Amino acid sequence: MNTRTQSTILLMACMVSAATAATARELISNIGSERATSGNGNKLVTFRGKTHIAWQESNERGYFARVRTLDHTSGKWSPVYALGKGRDNHARPTITVDSKGYLHAIIGGHHTGLQSRRSVRPGDASEWTEVEAFGHSTYPLLICGPDDTLYLTGRHDAGWKGMDFYTKSPGEKWQHRGLLVAKQKRYQFYAGYHNALAWGPRHRTLHMSTGFYMGLRGDGSRKLRGLHQAVGYMRSDDYGKTWTKADGTPIQLPATTDSIDLIDEGIRAADATDKPKPGIQHCGIAVDSKNRPYVVYVRHTPTPGQFSMKTPDGRGGWENRPLREAVEKRWPGKVAIGCNVSMTRDDVICLMLTLAPLEHPKANWSPGIWGRPAFWLRDYPNIHQIVWLESRDGGHTFTSRDIIPHDPDRGTLLPTLERPTGFNGPPDGELPSLLYFEGMSRYRKPGELIQNDVFFVQPR
Repeated sequence: MNTRTQSTILLMACMVSAATAATARELISNIGSERATSGNGNKLVTFRGKTHIAWQESNERGYFARVRTLDHTSGKWSPVYALGKGRDNHARPTITVDSKGYLHAIIGGHHTGLQSRRSVRPGDASEWTEVEAFGHSTYPLLICGPDDTLYLTGRHDAGWKGMDFYTKSPGEKWQHRGLLVAKQKRYQFYAGYHNALAWGPRHRTLHMSTGFYMGLRGDGSRKLRGLHQAVGYMRSDDYGKTWTKADGTPIQLPATTDSIDLIDEGIRAADATDKPKPGIQHCGIAVDSKNRPYVVYVRHTPTPGQFSMKTPDGRGGWENRPLREAVEKRWPGKVAIGCNVSMTRDDVICLMLTLAPLEHPKANWSPGIWGRPAFWLRDYPNIHQIVWLESRDGGHTFTSRDIIPHDPDRGTLLPTLERPTGFNGPPDGELPSLLYFEGMSRYRKPGELIQNDVFFVQPR
C-alpha cells in the first residue's frame, strides 16, 4: 500500500474541513485524476435533503468513477462508493435523479461504450444495479424528463461525425435516436461537440446549446483541428422529436453550423498559420422561469478572454449581457479561460469562472500552441483562479462573492456547478454547490501518475 493510498484511507476516516463566512469546503479525495471534475455532464445532485456527488479518481490500476452523499440534516458524509472503471481521463461520470429519488449515473466512454447504472434504492448511493453497456460516445450529458425518461447526448466516436441522442424510458433499454448535430461533408477529420441541455419551466421545453470544433483533413498532427469553431442553439417542445431555433424556425436534423441558430462562429484558413484558431469555448446554458435561455461562452480572438452571455432578442437574433465588463471591473488584468453556468429555482444566474492573467512571461495567446490561443495555460495551473459571479436581474448586472481561496502555489482548476437536470437543485433561496480540484490538469507523461485534491464547496 503506497503513501497516497494510506493517506486516502485516513482522509475518508476523518474529513478535513475548512469553513469561512461565505462557504463550507470539504476535501473529498486526494487521488482525483487530472480531469477529476471536468466535463459537460452534471456531477452534483441535491434532492430531498441530500447532495450526491460523482467524480473521477486515478491510481496505479487506472481511472475510476466514485460517488458519495452529504446528508444535510446530520451534516455527515457517506463512505465513498465505486461506480465503475473507465478507459482513461475522458471516462468521467455524470449523474441525475428521477422523480422518485433514484440516482442514475453514466460513466463516459472514449472510443468505448457507455456504462449506465441506477441506484437500487431512492436517495441511496451505496448500491447500484449492474452496468448496462450501450452506445459508443464520448462526453455524455444526462438529464431526466417529467415522466422519468432519461435523455443523453454524446459525441459519436465513429469518424467524429456528430452528436448522438439517446433516450431511456423507465424499465426499458437505452434507445439511439440518431444525431442531433453533425459536421458538414467538407470536414473530413476530427470534430468535437461540447453540449449543454436544460429544461424550461415544468419540463415543457428542452433547450440545447452546442460548441462545435471541426477540422479539415488529417495530417497526423493537431495543426488542422479546430479551424472552424462555433456556438449554436436549438430547442424542442416535444421531448426531442423535433427542434427549432429560438424564433420557432424548424431545424432539420442533424443540425449543422449552417442550419442551427448560430450565436457565434470563427473560421481560420488552413494556410493562415500566422493566425490563431478561433478559440471559442462553449460553457453552457441556463434557463429561467420565463423559459428564456442564456448561453455562455468564451472567445479568444481577436483578443483573449472575450466572455459572453447571450439571450434571444425576440427578433431572430441574440443580445449580449455585460458579462465581460463585470469581469474587467472586478478582476482587472484577468481574462476568462473557462466557465460554468447554473440557474437557481428563484432565477439567480450563477457563474463559476476560471480566470488567468492576460500578461504573463510565458503567455502565447497568438498564434498559441497548435494555433489554440489558450493552450499554453495547461502548463501553468498555479495561475488559474476560480471566481464567482451572480445576477438577479436576468444578466443585466452582476455581483461577486468570495467562494474559493486561491492557492498561488497550486492553482484552482476545472470547477463544475450543480445544474438542474430534471428534479434536482438547491432549495429556494440557496445557491448551487460545486466541485473543483487543486493540482495539475495536463495530460500525463509516460509512466506518470497525477493525483489531485478534490474539494466540495457549498456557497452560503
